[in-house]
This record gives sequence, C-alpha cells and structure tokens, in this order.
Amino acid sequence: MPRYDLVDTNRHGTRCAGEVAADANNSICAVGVAFEASVGGVRMLDGDVTDAVEARSLALNPQHIDIYSASWGPDDDGKTVDGPGELATRAFVEGIKNS
Repeated sequence: MPRYDLVDTNRHGTRCAGEVAADANNSICAVGVAFEASVGGVRMLDGDVTDAVEARSLALNPQHIDIYSASWGPDDDGKTVDGPGELATRAFVEGIKNS
C-alpha cells in the first residue's frame, strides 16, 4: 500500500493499478482494462531500490500474478531513460513463463 505524505511520493503505481483493475459498471468513471483482476501491492520504494530489491518484489507469490506492471522509475525529466536491471528482467521473464 502507498505511504501517504504531503507530496504523494509513492502514488504512481497505485494509480496504475487502479487503471488496470477498476470495476466495470462502478458508477464512478473508469473501467479497468482487466476489470475482474485482483490487485496486490508490494512496498519496495521506501528504501534503496536496487536491481535485487526489484527482482525480489517481482518474484513474490508469482502463482497469484497475471499482470505485471513496472510503474516506478526515475522522475520524468524528458531525458532520463531507465529500465529494469538484469535480475528484475529475469524475474519478469520467469513470472511470464511460469504463469
């Protein structure tokens, strides 16, 4: 779950999850692209985020995961591009192959 603070530091992944799994016919606004999906949160952004931390987070309970979202990364300054490291990439691949 997100850690709420005055500047909403860790809100992006929560918003992305809502866009994926928002209930159909919810009388509010959105319908998620996978509206019958369940959402699980893994807190990994409150300390040093390393390739190993990302990989451990992505490998947690893969039997319950149908959709992976990499909704974190560097601030968007228009010139910085980053992606998952070697261990996190391997965790994504294993999660996909073993689902």
